[in-house]
Amino acid sequence: MRSYFHCSTAKFRRRRSAVLILVGSVCAEAAVITFIVLFLSSLGSDRAAAGTLTRNMLLTAGLFVVLGLAVCFLTAFSADKKSERHSRYTFLDIQLKAAVISVYSGEMKILGQNAVFRELYLVPFSDLRSAEPCANGRKFVIRGKIRRYGMESEFLGYHVRGGDIEFDRMWLNVGGFRELESAVIPAYFGNPAKVCASLTEAKKRFDEMPDPRKRRENAAKPAPKRRVSRPIKRSLPDNPDFSRTWK
Repeated sequence: MRSYFHCSTAKFRRRRSAVLILVGSVCAEAAVITFIVLFLSSLGSDRAAAGTLTRNMLLTAGLFVVLGLAVCFLTAFSADKKSERHSRYTFLDIQLKAAVISVYSGEMKILGQNAVFRELYLVPFSDLRSAEPCANGRKFVIRGKIRRYGMESEFLGYHVRGGDIEFDRMWLNVGGFRELESAVIPAYFGNPAKVCASLTEAKKRFDEMPDPRKRRENAAKPAPKRRVSRPIKRSLPDNPDFSRTWK
């Protein structure tokens, strides 16, 4: 079972390549047509009309080339920017008791500084009912009690403590969210079927965890004494606590 899914940016690269190929082919066709018209006009007897046609064709071809280069530049810039932002801010983090789905949603200038916005979904496994891919294979649906946050990225930093999710801004643990019965997530993380399988497996493991109340009852009972002839070396488990913060 995978516990962390990065955003797959392959579709942004494919989109950029498709637009560049399409615009480049249109510009090339415009240049070829212009060359043919200029060649044919040079064979004509009316020099004045040929000169006017030549100027018009050159202006038209130049306009096509300029617009094509502008579209190519803007497409490449947008695709690279989206790829970089989604790689940083779009992820799926599966922990012991909950999962976090973060999606980059845009940015804007606020007081002269660039502010990045995210949509973050907190999915407690205690309330998760199902996770299924959509029929078109481009999205997946999660059902249960889901908390949806939408705000600046710097407010949505969180840390993991004992397998549970706790926000660095304590007020987000009790408010600042909208509770949903279901959420449709675009397939930013590769194959939606694999993502749903990991969420289902994590839910299954959560349900199989022993009840902490029974554990406390067993701990309250006096344990039988036994004689130990030699000291037993026990290795402590790794500390699962860590922090995830983005600005």
